[in-house]
Amino acid sequence: MDMLRFAAAMGVLAYHYLSSYLPEDAGKPWLALAAHITRYGYLGVELFFIISGFVILWSAQGKSATSFAVSRFCRLYPTFWAAMLLTSACYLLLGPHAPQMSGQEISLHRLLANATMMPQLFNAERIDGVYWTLELEIRFYFLVFVLLLLRQIGNIERWLYAWLAACTWITLQGAPRWIEFFAVAPYGSFFIGGCLLYLIHSAGWTWQRAVALGIAIALSVADSLRIRSGFITADAESAWAVPLLVLLLFGVLLLLLVFLHRPDRLTPQSGLSYRLGALTYPLYLTHAAIGRMLIEILLPHVGAVWAVLMTSICALVIAQLLVVLVDEPARKPAARLLYRGLDLVGTRLGAGKTSGKA
Repeated sequence: MDMLRFAAAMGVLAYHYLSSYLPEDAGKPWLALAAHITRYGYLGVELFFIISGFVILWSAQGKSATSFAVSRFCRLYPTFWAAMLLTSACYLLLGPHAPQMSGQEISLHRLLANATMMPQLFNAERIDGVYWTLELEIRFYFLVFVLLLLRQIGNIERWLYAWLAACTWITLQGAPRWIEFFAVAPYGSFFIGGCLLYLIHSAGWTWQRAVALGIAIALSVADSLRIRSGFITADAESAWAVPLLVLLLFGVLLLLLVFLHRPDRLTPQSGLSYRLGALTYPLYLTHAAIGRMLIEILLPHVGAVWAVLMTSICALVIAQLLVVLVDEPARKPAARLLYRGLDLVGTRLGAGKTSGKA
């Protein structure tokens, strides 16, 4: 799972650095071929969503709503805040030397709005365009949190089928905006597919799960085909390549998680795979805007190949620094602080009820 997450992050990085950020006349002919191939790297985001469905449902087992919320907050927000501040600083320091990325206004309102991961709710622009996926993750986490809060996680399969029905309705004929919001459309089917993979992995196949997984995969293919124009040219090649790649993503996960991996061996990994997995989140958060500025600055001096290579190395180094300096050190202190705050709120609420009765 860690290796797959890292591969997804590198796919998105290649999509940006080779296919999106380099000009068409950047250099050697093979670069144009590389850019054409890596344009499909944006599908790494879809792979993230499938993996997230699997991992989050797995991690929610045996947890309370509070412990789930605290663990997700500590996993996401400290690293995100550090990455957001670093990107903002790079806008100020590197932006004047990268005309295409200059003119970014870093106001207090924009910073505070982005700190929530849902800046559009506060009428603010994202500091980095890649943050759009974080809102979808938060919406998915909210659904899991509600099920835990209502003690419905044991009935997750029924709720997944209801969610799948809503996604089918949205894909076939559309639905009110609020339904699309809570169904995490148009990416809900990817999360559902990951959740179903976890159920199949942990509890085995049933005909209902097999049918639901087939529907989720079909919806994922249809939705990815429909929204591809937001990332790449909707040409004849992508019309068959995108569906094929989405099927391949699900096929690889089915092979690795269902057919080759026993449930009793699904344990957190260590070593190289763990370290690469730890790099994934900070790498995703910091590679895009900072990388675009670096490529634009380096390109006239070292050429396309070296600009991409040097920027990629820089992105990995920044990600590793965030892991060592922020992600790992901040998790336990942040959790302790949150639990103390929740205990304090609970104590005050309890005291208020007692005094009210008195």
